[in-house]
Amino acid sequence: MKGKSIKYKILNHILPLILLSFLFIGAVCFCSSHIILKEQAVSGEKQKLEQYVQHVGYIQETTENLARLVALDKTVQELFSKNLGDSFSRLRYKENLEKKLTEYMLSQIDCVCISIISDGMCYSKKEQNMNFENAVWYKKFKESGNRTGFAPPGNISVIKAHYKVDVLPYILTGYDVRGKSNAPIDIVVEIRKEQFTQETTIDDGLVQAFLLYDGYGNLLSEKGKSTVAYKDLQEFKQCEGTVITELDNGNILLINGDMKGQWKCVVEISAQSVNRRIADSLRFIPICMGITGLLLLIILYQDVARITRPLHKLSIASKSIGEGNLDTRVVINTTDEVQELGDTINTMAENLQQYIKKSIEYEKNIVNMEIDRLMLQINPHFIYNTLSTISYMAEEEGSDRIVCFSNAFIALLQDTLRADKDNYFTTLRQEVKNVENYVILQKFKYEDRVEVYYEIPDELLDCRVPNILLQPIVENALFHGIVPKAGPGMIIILAYHDKGRLCICVQDNGVGMAEENLQAVMQDKKLITGIQRKIGVGNVKNRIQYIYGSEYGLEIKSILGVGTSVILHLPCEFEEEIKRR
Repeated sequence: MKGKSIKYKILNHILPLILLSFLFIGAVCFCSSHIILKEQAVSGEKQKLEQYVQHVGYIQETTENLARLVALDKTVQELFSKNLGDSFSRLRYKENLEKKLTEYMLSQIDCVCISIISDGMCYSKKEQNMNFENAVWYKKFKESGNRTGFAPPGNISVIKAHYKVDVLPYILTGYDVRGKSNAPIDIVVEIRKEQFTQETTIDDGLVQAFLLYDGYGNLLSEKGKSTVAYKDLQEFKQCEGTVITELDNGNILLINGDMKGQWKCVVEISAQSVNRRIADSLRFIPICMGITGLLLLIILYQDVARITRPLHKLSIASKSIGEGNLDTRVVINTTDEVQELGDTINTMAENLQQYIKKSIEYEKNIVNMEIDRLMLQINPHFIYNTLSTISYMAEEEGSDRIVCFSNAFIALLQDTLRADKDNYFTTLRQEVKNVENYVILQKFKYEDRVEVYYEIPDELLDCRVPNILLQPIVENALFHGIVPKAGPGMIIILAYHDKGRLCICVQDNGVGMAEENLQAVMQDKKLITGIQRKIGVGNVKNRIQYIYGSEYGLEIKSILGVGTSVILHLPCEFEEEIKRR
C-alpha cells in the first residue's frame, strides 16, 4: 500500500503537467504543421515556376544560337559585299539566300520565318513582303538601343495564303566578320508565340494566376486572373532568382526575373485555396492527439515510478550518441532489463566507433577503385572503327593522308592511355586538342558531314578537368545525333563560368531524342530502342560525381528532330591555385 501511495502521489502531481504539456505541444505542432504545409505548397509552385523559366530560357537560348549561326553563314556574309553582279546574279543570290534561310528555319521546329534586313532590303520566304522598318515592334526595339534580343509582340507573320500565326520576333544585329564593312544587318527570327505557353502547368485548385511578361511589359502568356497589375511589379525589376512576397489580401506572389531580356514570370497563389488545403490535411490531428494522449497516460500510470529515472539516463546517453559523441557511456544499476539495455547501448556505441572507422577506410578504397576502373575504360568500338578506317585508307589511297590520320589517332590514343591513377586531371586546353584530333579522325570517314565550333574564353582554357572528359560526349553527338541525320550537321562546344562553377556545353543539331529516351538516359537505364546515347555519357557522369561529389555532374536537354545539349558542371579550378593550397 505504501508503494502504491507513492505512485499515486507522483501521478497526481505530474499528470496535470503532462496533460497541459501535451496540449501545448499539440497546439505548437498544429501551428508548425500549418506553417510547414504552407511552405511546402509555396515551394511546390516555386519549383514548377522555375521549371517553366528553364523551358523559356531554353527557347531563348536556342533562338539566339540560331540567329548567331545565320549571321555567321557565308551566304549571309556576302550581303556586306556591295558588288553582287548584274541583275541576274542578284536574283540568283536572292534565291540562294532565301533557300539558306529556309534550311535554318526548318532546323528549329518552333521557328516560323527568318528574315534579313540589309540596306532597306528584306530577304524572306514570306509571300507577303513585310516592311519591318515601319512595324511598331521593330521601332520599339530600335528605340531601346539593344543590338540583340526579343522585340515586342503584336505582329502577325504571313507564311502562306490565308494562313496566319502569332509570332514573337528575335532580332540580332550582325556585322562583317572580315571587318571590311561597318554596315550592320538585322537578322529577324520569328518563333511561335505559343511555344511559351505549351509547358505552362498550374494547379487550378491552388494558383489563382500565372503570368509571363517580356522586358517591355507586354503580357505574353496569361492563365487565371491576377489581382496585381504590371506597374506594381516594378519594384522587383532587378530581382534575381524567385522572389516570394505576400500581398495585402493574403495571396502569395512568386516573381522570377532570371530570364534574358528582363522577362518576368509571375505566379499568384490564392490564400483561401492554401488554407483550405491545409485544413483538409490537418483535420485528423486532433483525433490522433487524443488517442496518443490516452495511450501515454496509461503507460505513465503503469511505469512512471519504475522506469522514469533510468530511462532518463538512457535518453540522455542516446541523444549524446545520436549527436556523434560515441565516447558516451551510461551507468545503470537496477539489476533488470533496463540495466541490460544500458549495457547494450554501451556495447553498441563501442561497436559503432569501430564500424565507422572501418567504413571510412572501406569507402575510400571503393572510391579509388571505382575511379581507377572508370578511367581505364576504353571504347572498343571506337578503336575498332578507327583501325578499320586506317586499313581502308592504306588499301585505297596510300597517300600522305594516312600520316595525318595516324598522327591524330596516335595523339588521341596516347592521351587516353595516360589516364591512369597519376593522370586523373588535365587542362581544358588539352581536352580541346583531344577533341580536335578526334574530329580529324572522323572527318576522314564522314568528310563534310559535320563541323565543330568552339566558343571557349581564353581565361578558361587553363581550368583543370578530369582526363578524357569531352571526347565521349562529342562521340555520342556525332554517331547518335549527326550521322543518322540527313545532310550535314554541326557540334558547338561552349564553356562559361557560372557562380564558381565551370560549365561546358556540347550542342548538336542532330536527330535529338524523344522524351521517354531522354528520361531513360537521365535515370541511367538501358534503352529498348536503338538509341544508346548513354554509353560514355554515363561514364563521364559517374567520374565527375566520384571525384567532386553528387552536387556536380551533367544534364541532358534534347528535342526530337532539333538536337541535343549535354551540359557538364564542374568546379572552376586552376592548377596554380591548387598548388598554392
